[in-house]
Amino acid sequence: MEAAVQRHSQEVQPVIRPEAAYQTRLEEIRAEMLIYQQRDRSFVHIRTGLGIVTLLLVILCLGEPERVSWLWLMVPILTFFAVLPFDRRCVRTLQRLTLLQRFYESRLNRLHRIFAAGLPDGREFASENHPWTQDLDVFGQGSLFQMLNECRTQPGRQRLAMWLTTVPDAEEIRLRQSRAQGLKQALLLRESLACIPEVENWSAAEDLLKRWVREPAQPISVGVLIWATTLGIAAVPLMALLLMDFISLSWLVGLVILQAPAILLTRRQISRTAAVMDRVDQALKQFGAVIAVFEQQPVEEPAVRDLLNHFHTETETASRAIHRLSRLTQWMNNSMRNQFFAPIAWTCGLFVILTHRMESWRRQYGIDVADWLETVACLEATVSIAGYCFDHPEDCLPEIVSDRAELLADDLGHPLLKGSVCVRNSLHLTAEAPLMLISGSNMSGKSTFLRSIGASIVLTFCGSVVRARRFVTYPFQLGTAMRVSDSLQEGRSLFFSVVQRLKSVVDLTSGDRTVLFLLDEILHGTNSNDRRRGAEAVIRSLVERNALGLVTTHDLALTRIADSMPNQAVNKHFEDTIVEGTMLFDYTLRDGVVERSNAIELMRMLGLNV
Repeated sequence: MEAAVQRHSQEVQPVIRPEAAYQTRLEEIRAEMLIYQQRDRSFVHIRTGLGIVTLLLVILCLGEPERVSWLWLMVPILTFFAVLPFDRRCVRTLQRLTLLQRFYESRLNRLHRIFAAGLPDGREFASENHPWTQDLDVFGQGSLFQMLNECRTQPGRQRLAMWLTTVPDAEEIRLRQSRAQGLKQALLLRESLACIPEVENWSAAEDLLKRWVREPAQPISVGVLIWATTLGIAAVPLMALLLMDFISLSWLVGLVILQAPAILLTRRQISRTAAVMDRVDQALKQFGAVIAVFEQQPVEEPAVRDLLNHFHTETETASRAIHRLSRLTQWMNNSMRNQFFAPIAWTCGLFVILTHRMESWRRQYGIDVADWLETVACLEATVSIAGYCFDHPEDCLPEIVSDRAELLADDLGHPLLKGSVCVRNSLHLTAEAPLMLISGSNMSGKSTFLRSIGASIVLTFCGSVVRARRFVTYPFQLGTAMRVSDSLQEGRSLFFSVVQRLKSVVDLTSGDRTVLFLLDEILHGTNSNDRRRGAEAVIRSLVERNALGLVTTHDLALTRIADSMPNQAVNKHFEDTIVEGTMLFDYTLRDGVVERSNAIELMRMLGLNV
C-alpha cells in the first residue's frame, strides 16, 4: 500500500487549476440553463394557449352543439399530452442544472474559504469531551467538516466525521490516501453525485432499514399467497368486462369479499412492512441513486475497485436491487394512501403480493444491505477527501512513518485560511527533541500555528493532502488544550476547567499510541508562580511518557522550562512591531524567546489610560 501511495505522489500528471475548471464548467451550466429556461417559458405559453383553446371550444360546444363537435376537444387535449413528456424532461433538466450550479458555486466559495450558511457543518457530531475537535474547528460553521464534505447520504457524513475524530493506524491512512488519489480527478463523478437531491431524516431511516434487514424474513404463507394471487389475476379481466358493461358490479364485490380473509390473516405483517418502508422510501431512492453513480464510475485504482466490487451480487447489481425494492415501496405506498387506487389494490391482492415480494427481497439481500451502507459511506467520505485534494494541487501528500515518533512540517499553513493571507512556518519534533515552547505577544500567531499543526494531523488521518511543502508524521494520538472556558451551570471555574482539560491530555499517554499534545497558554487563570511550577510538572510528565508536543505562552517565565530540559526542548517565538502607532504582525516563527510584550501598547491603542 505504501508503494501505491508513493506511485500516486510520483506520477507526473498535468496540474489542473481547480478554480479555472470550476469557473469554466459553471459558465457552461449557466449557458445551458438559459436555453432550458427559455424552453420552459415556451412550454408555459403552450400550456396557457392550449388552456385558452380548450375553454373556447367548450364554450362553442355548449353554445353551438350543432356546428361544433365535442370531438374537437381532442385536439388540444392530445396536443397537451404530446407536449407533456418534453415539458417534464425540461423541468428535470433545469432541476439538475440548478443543483450543478449550486455545487460549482459552493466549490468556488470553498476555494476562497467562504462558507455559506445552511451547508452541513457536522455540528451534530461534535462532543465537548473529545480530545481535539473543539479546539481545531473540526465541526461547525467554517470548519474542516464543512470544507471537506461532499457526501449526499447521512452514512457518508457519519463516516467522514468518524475519520475526523478517530486515529487510524499507518496502513489505514495509506489506504485512504491511495483511494483519494485514485478519485482525485473524478470531477464528473462528483458532479453526478451533486445532482442527487438531499433527503431529510436519514438517521431514522437508516436505523429502521438496518433493523428491518437484520430481522428474519417472514414471507407470506404459500396458501395465502396462492389465494390472493389467483383472485388478483381473476380480477383483471373482470374489471375489464365491468368497464365494457358485460357484467354487473356484484362480481367485483364478490372478489373484494373473497380477498378479505387473505388480507385479514396477514394484516399485521402488511401493516408492519408498509410502515417501515414508508419511512425509508426517500432515503432508499437516494441510496440507490448514489450506488448507481459509483457503479458507473470507471476506476483504475485497485483500492477503489475493491470497494466497488461490494456492489455486485450473484444475480444483479446493488443499485438494481435497491431500485426494485424502491419500486415495491412506491406501489405499497400508492396502495395504502391513494383512495382511488386502494380498492383496486385490495381486489387484486396487491397488499399481500407486495408484502411477500418485499419479504423475499429481504431474505435475498438483507445480509448485503449493511455492507452496501458501509461501502457507500466509505466511498462518499473518500470522494470528499478526493475533492479537497483536487482543489489543492500544490499541497503535499503526507508521508506516514510507523517505526518512530516524528513530526516534520516544512512551510506549513492553516487549511482554513485563504491562501493569500496564510503565512507558513516549519517545525521538527522527534523522540530525542520532543518539545517546542513558543512565546509571543498577543495576536502574534501562536494559537493559529498550533491549530495549523492539529488540523494538518486530522487531515492526514483522513488521507488528505495538507498545506505544506513536506509533511512527515507518525499517526499520533492527538490531545489539545486551547479553548477552555468556565461553566456556571456545572459550577466549574476557568482554572478548574483548564486543569481538567490538561488531566485529560495527560491521561491519553496511558494508551498504546504516542501522544502529540498542543497546549495553548498553559495554566492561564492562576498566578505566575503556580503556573510556572504546574506547567513544568505537566510538561515533564508528558515528555517522560514519550509524548511530543508544543506549548505556547506569553508568560516569559515559562520559557525557562527549556533550560531545565536541555536537548529535549527548544524555544521559538512570534513577535510584532509597532509603526506609527499601528501594531503589525508578520506571523513568522523565529528562534529563541520573544523579547517584548505588546499588552500595554494594545491597551493604549484601544483607548485605555495605562
